[in-house]
This record gives sequence, C-alpha cells and structure tokens, in this order.
Amino acid sequence: MASRYLKRWCLAGGGAHTAWIAAGFLVECMQKVDQVHQFLADVRGDAGARYAATAT
Repeated sequence: MASRYLKRWCLAGGGAHTAWIAAGFLVECMQKVDQVHQFLADVRGDAGARYAATAT
C-alpha cells in the first residue's frame, strides 16, 4: 500500500523519473530489511528451541 502511494505521489510532481527510481530503491531496501528481520527472528527461534531442548 505505502509503495503504491509513494510511487503515485512521485509521478504527480516534477522530476518524476528520479523520484520513481528513488521510491523503487526505498521499497527494495524496506523489503530487504524485512527479510533480514525475519531471518534473525528465525535464528532466534531456532536458538531458543535448542536451548530449551538442552535445558530439559
């Protein structure tokens, strides 16, 4: 939703091409951050499960 709004806003103003590229780059960065966040959550979950299994 936010990416669509951001891209529409960029196309409405001057310098639309540069703004479009910047918006696309920002969206890609946000997706990468989300992937890293999910990876770290998975790692923490695995480590927590391993710790719980060895503590029992």
